[in-house]
Amino acid sequence: MQLQTKSLGILEYDKKAIIHLPEGMLGFARLKDYVLIENPETEPFKILQSLDDPYVAFPMVDPHVVEPEYRCEIDSEDAESLGFRDPIDIITPVVTVIPEDPTKSTVNLKAPLLINQHKMIAKQVVLTDSSYGTMQPLMPVPGQDECRVDSQ
Repeated sequence: MQLQTKSLGILEYDKKAIIHLPEGMLGFARLKDYVLIENPETEPFKILQSLDDPYVAFPMVDPHVVEPEYRCEIDSEDAESLGFRDPIDIITPVVTVIPEDPTKSTVNLKAPLLINQHKMIAKQVVLTDSSYGTMQPLMPVPGQDECRVDSQ
């Protein structure tokens, strides 16, 4: 199948690669079908491209790139709606905002996208019981130590 997109040009995709979001993404409830585009040249980033609107695409990244200890705890209702029983069934990319100055890029760790990669259904959830932010810097802030060493 093909789709003419704004940012990726002509996109070729397999019908089996369509991810259905019954509730859409936050703020985009009317858009239900997407494909997750991977490109070795842009790793670790992926693009979640809407099939319903060729102008809508979300840069995504694995949250562990930003927060190695990232934990996404969801309630049983969300787990059931996605039809998974084993956490290995789910991938959890997060939306990335990449402004003109890429050093100011942020990720939304508060609202990951949960994708059941076997059933190809997904849901964006808001982690209400977490301290994660919606605008976590993607890159370390200059002047902040990435690692603190206790010297004696």
